[in-house]
Amino acid sequence: MTGLPARFRLEEEIGRGGMAIVYRAQDTHLDRVVAIKVLSAAASTAIGIERFEREIALTAKLAHPGIVALFDSGAADGRLYYVMPYVPGDTLRTRLHRERRLTMEEACAICTDVADALAFAHTAGIVHRDVKPENIFVVAGRALLADFGIARAAAAVADENAVTQVGHVGLTTDGMVVGTLAYMSPEQAAGSAAIDRRSDLYSLGCVLHELLTGAPPFVGTPSDVLRQHLVAPPPDLAGADIRVTPALTILLARLLAKNPDDRPTDAAEVAKHLRGAAETGHASKPTANTAEADRLMREGVRTLRLGGAGGASARANLDQAEVYLKRALALEPRHARALCLYGNWHYVASRLGYLSQPEADARGRELIMAALAADDQIAEVHSSLAKIALYYDDDCHAAERHSARAVAIDPHDPEVLRTQSIVLKILGRTNEAVKAAEAAVAVDPKLPSVLNALGDALRAAGRHAESLDALRRAVALQPTYGPTLERMERQLAETGDAEGAADFRVSQLRAAGDHARIRQFEDDIDRVGPAEARLRDLRRELDQLLAEAATSDPLAHHPASRSIGDRIALLYSDLGEWAKAVEWIEKAYGHSPGRLRRVIMDVPFDRQGLATQRRYARLLRVAGLDDLL
Repeated sequence: MTGLPARFRLEEEIGRGGMAIVYRAQDTHLDRVVAIKVLSAAASTAIGIERFEREIALTAKLAHPGIVALFDSGAADGRLYYVMPYVPGDTLRTRLHRERRLTMEEACAICTDVADALAFAHTAGIVHRDVKPENIFVVAGRALLADFGIARAAAAVADENAVTQVGHVGLTTDGMVVGTLAYMSPEQAAGSAAIDRRSDLYSLGCVLHELLTGAPPFVGTPSDVLRQHLVAPPPDLAGADIRVTPALTILLARLLAKNPDDRPTDAAEVAKHLRGAAETGHASKPTANTAEADRLMREGVRTLRLGGAGGASARANLDQAEVYLKRALALEPRHARALCLYGNWHYVASRLGYLSQPEADARGRELIMAALAADDQIAEVHSSLAKIALYYDDDCHAAERHSARAVAIDPHDPEVLRTQSIVLKILGRTNEAVKAAEAAVAVDPKLPSVLNALGDALRAAGRHAESLDALRRAVALQPTYGPTLERMERQLAETGDAEGAADFRVSQLRAAGDHARIRQFEDDIDRVGPAEARLRDLRRELDQLLAEAATSDPLAHHPASRSIGDRIALLYSDLGEWAKAVEWIEKAYGHSPGRLRRVIMDVPFDRQGLATQRRYARLLRVAGLDDLL
């Protein structure tokens, strides 16, 4: 970016959106770090320098401790920009990505600060129009609201252009977004020019709902979200896995009212109610122990997820997660979520080989049952019971019941939805599996495991191009995540992209640190091409597993991961040796009959190839999968 005043020295890009890029910069005249927001060329042209400077001049007068100030503004290289203090804290969006949702007390405290800031702005006649987690910073426990100027300037263009096309709600004729769909008031969604302070309060209600539940009130495709803002009642918080008082439930319902006349009219009034909402009604005020246990549990969730992903730091992350969860349970022995998470910790540690499987699995089940006894209204508990039924008890139908119960309690938990998608896929209900996975991705599009589940469901439904798209998104988020790399390799091979499949096989070997195999594989690529080189490396992997099977039980399995026998069967399938693949599936069936359906439906065999074997048809009938014949 050239053309900025010489006093500003750009250091790095720190944010990017549809309308602007944000840079951290040094103001050399005043020796301070600032943030410079540079609008896109299209947005700059549509708004125009005169309107921009007029709107910025108004918002620059907002001097309030809860509002990020405006230092300067102007135009450079035909692009409009404005300068703000550099805020070193996280945005609320970053915190939600890390913690997914907050306690009632934390949510109320943050929204109280935002309401105070809005009250000050509204008194000055300024409506924000784009209240959302990305525009809220949390610094030293206090919330600051940013970006008044850009939303107001863009809205002025929208008002002049009188947007009326439903398909382009929130867009000016120049294509600028005004507001953010998930947080738009119904009047914004309808393209009304009569937007006032009550629109900001609706958006604040959407933010509060997301802080409490982990998702904004309405999710889905853009057209679905638009329709729901206009006509659908917000989800009922009753029965969800949250602590919420009647007073807060009532306030949230008022904030999310469709008719602006039914909402509070004063942000100061909202701030007052928020301060008291968490302390009145029937929800118990948390003790210091409860608050600390919740904090420790969140840290346990974070480190358990890191440990479960494997890699060089898996053991260290699991050890750290155990410390957090033990401390949480020492403070609150009947904390249901902490009990459930500690149960899951045992299963993960067992799967990764850090604990003896029988003892660890038994202890994990005991802890999850204790969590159920402590509170049977927690989605994570029922989702964990679904996994136990599926992977340990070989009971798909019990898994279906538990996963449905989990989703009924919390339809906005991505892991709960991911588990339901897996269960539905194994039951052969592929369209429902796709919908569950899509809902999980809508809640949190940055979880590779959720995108993998979507890729699996789409593949099972025969939608291979869409499946590859989901997997590519997962790779972009975590380029060394082994399960995604394996899926990408297989799907590319199936679609005839031998070079792409070979590249992802090399990526898997690199992630595993197998440099000798990489050199051999790359030499083969040079000599015989990527397709044959991949087959040769598949054969090398198969030979290693067959040697391992000769010295250990190849059919012993860690639930939620493949046994040596399953992996051998899959490799024979990849190599096109269908008779041997079916032979190993039969061995698994003989060892554990209840697993047959899950093995056939969950392991990504080439089923068209297997169908050339008469014995495979018998296995399908035994598994109750006659519809696949």
